[in-house]
Amino acid sequence: MWEQFTKALLSDIRGVPAVVPRVPEGARVVLALGVCWAPARLAFECAQPLAMWEWLHRAVATSDNEGGSIDIDLGPVDRALKDPYWAKSVERIVILLAPMVFYLANNHSTGEHLAQGFRAPVFSICARALPTGDEHVVEAALHLAKHLVWQDLRRPACLLGHALEVLLLANPTHPLAGAMAAFLAGERPPVTHRDPTVIAAWAVQHVSMNPFAALNLQVSRFLGMPKNEGDAVLPELLQQVEKVIAIVESESDPAQVSRDRGIVLSILGQLQYRLLQSGDALHLTQLLSIWRGVPADQARNDRCLTLANAGSKVWFRPGSAPSPDLPDSGNRLTTAFNKALGKALVTRGQGDTALTHPATGRKDLTQAEELHDALHAHLDVADLVEFAFSENAAAFISLLPSLTPVQALLARAQGPALPLAVSLRAPLPDRPVERVQLWCGDAPSARTEAIIVETVFSYAGKTVDVITGDDLSCDRFLAEFQRDDYDVIWVVAHGSHPPYAPDQSAVVLSDSEYVFLDDLARVTRPPASTRRLVVFNTCDSAAADTQGPYDDRGIARSVVGPDQAVIGHLWPVDGDAATVFGALLAIELADGSDYAEAFANALRDLQQDWATLAGQLGDRGIGSLVAEPLDGFRQPTIFDWGSAAFLE
Repeated sequence: MWEQFTKALLSDIRGVPAVVPRVPEGARVVLALGVCWAPARLAFECAQPLAMWEWLHRAVATSDNEGGSIDIDLGPVDRALKDPYWAKSVERIVILLAPMVFYLANNHSTGEHLAQGFRAPVFSICARALPTGDEHVVEAALHLAKHLVWQDLRRPACLLGHALEVLLLANPTHPLAGAMAAFLAGERPPVTHRDPTVIAAWAVQHVSMNPFAALNLQVSRFLGMPKNEGDAVLPELLQQVEKVIAIVESESDPAQVSRDRGIVLSILGQLQYRLLQSGDALHLTQLLSIWRGVPADQARNDRCLTLANAGSKVWFRPGSAPSPDLPDSGNRLTTAFNKALGKALVTRGQGDTALTHPATGRKDLTQAEELHDALHAHLDVADLVEFAFSENAAAFISLLPSLTPVQALLARAQGPALPLAVSLRAPLPDRPVERVQLWCGDAPSARTEAIIVETVFSYAGKTVDVITGDDLSCDRFLAEFQRDDYDVIWVVAHGSHPPYAPDQSAVVLSDSEYVFLDDLARVTRPPASTRRLVVFNTCDSAAADTQGPYDDRGIARSVVGPDQAVIGHLWPVDGDAATVFGALLAIELADGSDYAEAFANALRDLQQDWATLAGQLGDRGIGSLVAEPLDGFRQPTIFDWGSAAFLE
């Protein structure tokens, strides 16, 4: 509601000249920028770049075009900055907006025209006002300085860096002293007169900083040290990560915990790169486990392969980061996700065009081939298959965009479709499958899949309790989910994952019964010595809330743990494809395969040619039951065979 009100208010402000021509342009600029600041700042605090981009552009848009590009015009802002009457007010709002503008440019390479337009006035204001120590000016200066460094504008970057250096040394108690110290100590080559290591050492002695700033500073110091010195202080750095994560996890809102954890991960980015580059898998896994809040006695000690974006491709072999000079396949992949799956993802180098078409969340079948090709251009599947086999890996730790179907790509290449280690806790032993609870929602193919799954398990002598019709309710589902009476909980229903409101993701049992993400994330279960399996054979159930590299917020991601493995889908899945996959998975589980093996075998079988697949299902005595969905699976695309994911 408040969004509609704010947009209506902006529309009214733009219409003022036609109604009251005497209202000065400067007044309209102040109003437009001020109205957009609050929602843009909220998006900034909540790590939502798409909403940030939208509100920043609306502040200087030439029209209210909801369905396409938002053209911007910074001319009124420039004129207002030169107007003696309105300049001070406009300068204040520009400084308030500057952190978001440069954050987008620095972290996502979006809003580039905005950043170019803001660069000169923000630099001028900061150069003049930094000595006052105004917090908003300092925050703007820090983001601008990073932008200038990344744009290779060394002279203005160093001028601003030196001004921040002087302010820091004169005001070690400044509220942003920790942020200043972390930035100045971390820049190589330096933007200061003093050596960054000297600044870091001084800051440790003189600056009282919050744990987040302290962690940022410690990471900067570590990265500037020779390897032998860095190895000596790494345990201390890991302790600081533990301290910060303890604060993060004290938050009661699961959504905010996930977002704050994402902020910590961004602080640790270069440290992860260093450990991955050196091949120090032990400390890399330890770092990520601490970041995920895993107690030492629950941490994994098996071989996990970390997959990361580096340079222009997916990177997993130590010491061999892809060259940044190669064609940037990451941008191509992001564009393919946006077009094929109706997303509005942003990534470095993407440009503003990625955000000018509203996200629909719907698939475009004409883009399936390009999505397939873009994935293979970004990930060397054959090399990953070889490396995973040679390392005898047990799981993947994926720092890739959450939509990347690593398991399906490997299964199609007859490689190891290893689990995705999301919880980073050592999994407990799988339970033998004896009791299955099957929730049959009102999705079009739900009843067919329920009959198939029930039949397969019943043939194997397993107990199957089916919940359907009037018995479907959110309250009952949450009560059953909290108990530990079944070895497998299987859900066949609709899934909802609104592109602009992912916190409202839900399992849709019926028109009136929704199991929302927050409800699931807050469920507590009694301690267990074994783990059960949850199958959400629903659209978007394995999707993440954001596009971040390691987002633990989502239907499946929020409930996975050592005592609960989860199978879901990364994007909307066709009912026939979901039913065929469900049949294959049920067969594997009924035959006694462990959960990860059952998933991998089912996913590999899904890649077979149609005749072989039909024969396999017919041999299990369910040919007539699966005939209709199998007929709809004659010409599958990556949308059909690529969406399933196993999380643990």
